[in-house]
Amino acid sequence: MGATNCPETPRQRMISMMYLVYTAMLALNVSAEILQAFVTVGDSMEVTNKLLMGKAESAYTIFENSYKQDPGKVGDNWAKAQEVRKKTKAIVEYIDNMKYELFVVVEGTPGGVAEAKKLLDEHGFDAVVKKDEYSAPTNYFLAGSEDGSAGKAIELRKKIETYQNEMLSYASGSFKETLKKMQIDFKGPFYNASKEELNWQMYNFYHTITLADMVLLNKFKSEIQNAEVDLINHLYSAVSADDFKFNTVVAKVVPKSTYIIQGGQYEAEVFVAAYDSRSELTGQVRGQEYVGDSGMLKLKFPAGALGNQKFNGTLFVKKDSGLVPYDFELEYFVAAPSATISPTKMNVLYIGVDNPISVSVPGANSKDVNVTATGAGITLKKVKDGEYLATVKSQGKATISVSANMSGKTMNMGTMEFRCKAIPKPTAMVGTYTGGRIPKESLLTQGGLRVSMEGFDFPVKYNVTSFSMSFNTGGDAQAPIQATGSQFNAEMKAKLSKLRRGNKVYIENIRAKGPDGEKAVSNPQMIFTIQ
Repeated sequence: MGATNCPETPRQRMISMMYLVYTAMLALNVSAEILQAFVTVGDSMEVTNKLLMGKAESAYTIFENSYKQDPGKVGDNWAKAQEVRKKTKAIVEYIDNMKYELFVVVEGTPGGVAEAKKLLDEHGFDAVVKKDEYSAPTNYFLAGSEDGSAGKAIELRKKIETYQNEMLSYASGSFKETLKKMQIDFKGPFYNASKEELNWQMYNFYHTITLADMVLLNKFKSEIQNAEVDLINHLYSAVSADDFKFNTVVAKVVPKSTYIIQGGQYEAEVFVAAYDSRSELTGQVRGQEYVGDSGMLKLKFPAGALGNQKFNGTLFVKKDSGLVPYDFELEYFVAAPSATISPTKMNVLYIGVDNPISVSVPGANSKDVNVTATGAGITLKKVKDGEYLATVKSQGKATISVSANMSGKTMNMGTMEFRCKAIPKPTAMVGTYTGGRIPKESLLTQGGLRVSMEGFDFPVKYNVTSFSMSFNTGGDAQAPIQATGSQFNAEMKAKLSKLRRGNKVYIENIRAKGPDGEKAVSNPQMIFTIQ
């Protein structure tokens, strides 16, 4: 029957890539190895998107040929297919343009979008210099909003939602539910590493690095193009193909994946578009003979050399007149074994807290990935597939190692070393003051001290356990008043109420207690002048 439906081809790859994208969403400092992994995945996805575009054009060609043979029967669905093509082209071009705009925003490209497109076409993701920049991309997508209500992200969401609703209007029967499952999910729920629920915009684009954003845009593009192929196949199959006499037949190759780990196997299915499952097929691929099964050839051969690879072959269809040959050619990408290991909060592991860690291996099922850790008293607790909590007991270095079962063979996918540090000291404050001139009423109103962990992303709580207070009122020196806890005691409040302009207050010897025990604060002395 017409152009084939193969949701497995990009979708299995997308599952692996989502783990990789997720690691970047919370990581602010990214190693060179991880950045290179993004480049590799991003470039391979460009190849995949071109293959998907080719699949779509082949499906349209077959559809058009059928329409030319019987316009009356095919006309209505062919008109719908034309609308799908037009609207898909528009949304894909919009996403591509957004990728180029992001490049300009981050890199400050003088030639604008045109130069950005040229650089990315020529050099791939290696053209991005500021690969781990996150401030400019965040502002581009969220425009300073705290809830994702402004910026390019909400604009992108609305455009894709409109497009997906339009595509559903062309689907019918059980395929409409299938198409819904294939479409980009905007409802969620989406959670950050702290288990806080976020909307789609904040989950995908808040503090994500440039390369992660570009890979994510390519992912959306792939999902849209994959759904386009399935929708065209659906519209085509809805026409009674048994009434047609095909005069144009092309050989089709559908790979199980275009991203392969070195040492793994390349797998694909080769068949004739508008094919008959009763067809007797044979083929020659890379010097090897193949015999068809149910109207298709099933290919399998080892993936050795790294990088982009090509192969061609010939498919033979048995007809009354003899064997009719159909030539085909396909590209695929072979990657070196690699693992992505990234702390989802920051580029260190802290003593006394749970450090979220995400681990993914492109091309491998997360259930086949094994993760171990050594050094600094580190322990790993698996939360779910691909996600772990790491705890460390001492300062120093810890190493996380990853292996994976690839085609029945255990392969070492890589290791990464992390620095293990103590939690930074908290900062003591009176309200919003850490010293300087202050109204006496502000001191009395606040009634005590608090501590802040500003700039530290973990939800760590510290409480003041003790401090002392002394005064300089121009007279004789007075012994410091000691306090336990965070609040000013009665003696301190009495002294404060009698202060005049220019008198000084010294708060010293401040200590606080947190998950790693009691420690001095970063500012153990605060000096205030009454204004």
